[in-house]
Amino acid sequence: MIHMDRNTSPISPLGDDAIAEVIKATKIYEYPGDEINQFKQLYAGYYDIDPGAIEVANGSDEWIQKAIMTLGRNGVMTLDPDFVMYHEYANQVDVPVHTISCDSDFKFDFDMVIEEIKIHEPSLFLISVPHNPTGRMFRAEELQALADAMQRVGGYLVLDEAYFEFGPAYTRPEGKHVLIIRTLSKMFGVAGLRIGIAIAKGETFDKITRLNHPYPVNSLSLNLASKVFSDRTALDQFVRYQLDSKKQLSESLRYACDKINIIESSTNFILTYGDNARDLADYLIGHGYQPRIYNKAPLENAVRYSIIGSEHYERFNQLIKEWSNQYDKEGTRDKGNKNIHST
Repeated sequence: MIHMDRNTSPISPLGDDAIAEVIKATKIYEYPGDEINQFKQLYAGYYDIDPGAIEVANGSDEWIQKAIMTLGRNGVMTLDPDFVMYHEYANQVDVPVHTISCDSDFKFDFDMVIEEIKIHEPSLFLISVPHNPTGRMFRAEELQALADAMQRVGGYLVLDEAYFEFGPAYTRPEGKHVLIIRTLSKMFGVAGLRIGIAIAKGETFDKITRLNHPYPVNSLSLNLASKVFSDRTALDQFVRYQLDSKKQLSESLRYACDKINIIESSTNFILTYGDNARDLADYLIGHGYQPRIYNKAPLENAVRYSIIGSEHYERFNQLIKEWSNQYDKEGTRDKGNKNIHST
């Protein structure tokens, strides 16, 4: 089965020789103090940010959990849908969660969002940028209005940028109450290393890091991640592969754009929906391609496709064309809304 349901990279950024070299050089008998500092310097250099403003943890999930525990005690607010783990981690520590629902095309009214913040006064707002699971990129003015609203109620805003490297550059909201969470699991293809990054300033940084362990990530994971960022030429080539795969995925799904709704995406996945979306998914599953299927509202008629290896797109395209042609011949499978939804 070719998995399109995991939102991870289809290939590794490091070859076997590079991995073996790192393993051999890793000092497993020492604590990873130097390894943490080395990775922070490399990561900060890649993005031209202050290494003193970043901290690492065991995946971005740990940062989400810590943000709720340290900044969200008086209530969390998020969108519906958004990353499911926001609810899971809030439930773990009995923090109430209030959500703002999307419309039938999975879009959000930010005027409504701001009003809900005024009413409920949450201490933390969590939002994925670009949005998971739709893949849409929010407008800069929407995000700044969200940050301003949270500042007025004395709360914090978390920008979960798990997929931001796949989208266009954007102007982030300003304010010391804004926390950015990132991961190496998506664009950089090392989900198994479990490295998450938090970026913040001042009091927000102090609060989010006060629960940190002395050495939150192991030496081998840090050294492998540092290896990824040490060779800029190889990393640039790897990033291009990821972006090219996303382009191929977009082009593939266009073969069915007259029968399913497709949301233009700024991530490494594409969300489809509508009356025929599940039928296409079932056809692909029957031929060895596994997309993400949802069973709960508001995503019960939605299907999400993640990028795959470039060698798998030819067959993927063929299957979508076959499915589409069957609909055309039978004359009963043409109920889609016949468009691609942009942001």
